[in-house]
Amino acid sequence: MNYKGDMKEDILKELINIYVGQAASLLSEIVDNKIELRVPVIKILDNEYGLESGEYPHLLKGALMVSSMRFENELKGRAELIFPANHIKELISLCMGEEIEQVHELAEFTDADLDIVKEIGNIVLNAVIGGLGNFLQMKIDYSMPEVKIFDNIEVEELWDRKNKRNMLILFVTFKIGGTEIDGALIINFTLDSMKELMSKIEEIESNL
Repeated sequence: MNYKGDMKEDILKELINIYVGQAASLLSEIVDNKIELRVPVIKILDNEYGLESGEYPHLLKGALMVSSMRFENELKGRAELIFPANHIKELISLCMGEEIEQVHELAEFTDADLDIVKEIGNIVLNAVIGGLGNFLQMKIDYSMPEVKIFDNIEVEELWDRKNKRNMLILFVTFKIGGTEIDGALIINFTLDSMKELMSKIEEIESNL
């Protein structure tokens, strides 16, 4: 089945922007600073549509920090929140209300840095996956989030190994203190879970 279509992507984008908005509100309360999160672009990859070279997320190149979480029960898959590693220290500094730092060597990341990224990932991923679960009225069990750092070669290998089907790629803009940092949220679904989601989206599309 071809899930591709501008209307489907628009419906999903509107839904997910609600969920990331909820995550932004919670993060704003935690760090006592206004945080905005939005998803300006979303791509649906299915068994008939893959990612064209011109659509390849530019931020999936270079060193990355990835916060990932598995989800299962009635809705199953894996979600990954991805930021370029050279900007993540800046994001951490902004969230902590500290002077902005930029990282030049991956070894500069501390355990405290990883804990902060893990918490950001936990809040954002839970909001999006939990929101989709509520939307589909499906139960979800979450794994604990994991944070890893990948260099350029590892990123390419990781992407090549991925099943590039039954996947949503969301470009995420994280805004705090007048500074914008771009990232991505990649959600891999099982085939059945993707069918459930797109069936619900098609139902909404037919009623518009």
